[in-house]
Amino acid sequence: MEFDWHVECFACHYCKVPLTGEYMVKDGNPYCESDYLNLYGQKCRICDQFIVGRVLQAGGVSYHNACLRCHVCKTAFAEGQEIFTQDGIFWHTECEPYLEGMGGTESGSEYFDDDREGDTAGLESADVADLEERLEDLKVEEN
Repeated sequence: MEFDWHVECFACHYCKVPLTGEYMVKDGNPYCESDYLNLYGQKCRICDQFIVGRVLQAGGVSYHNACLRCHVCKTAFAEGQEIFTQDGIFWHTECEPYLEGMGGTESGSEYFDDDREGDTAGLESADVADLEERLEDLKVEEN
C-alpha cells in the first residue's frame, strides 16, 4: 500500500474495525477478509462458498478446484489442464470418447441422467471398468 498508518488508525475501509492480523487491499484501501469477500469476492458455482486463493474458471464461471469434477470419471481437473464443457457438463480430454459413445443428443445435454443411481450415471458397467483401466494406464504413464 502507498500510505503509512498509525497502528490505531489502521482499520477496514468498510466496517472501520481495526485490522490487527491479515487483511486484503483493493484500490489502495485495506479491508478485513469478511468485508472484502462480501464486496469483491467470487463464489464457487457448485458449493456457493467464497473462493480464497486459486480460482478455477470454466465457461466464464468460477469454481473451487476441488468442487469442479469431470462428469465421466468424477476426478478434479489438474492445474492448467484443458477442460471441455457443454451445457453445464465438464470433462477431461481423455474422457471425451466415453461421452461420444453414450447415445446422448447432439448437444450433449442428455449424456448424463441425474435420476440414475450412483456416480456412474450414463455409463454402462463395461464402460466403467474400461474407464478405470484406461485411467490406471494414464497414471502409470505419468509416473
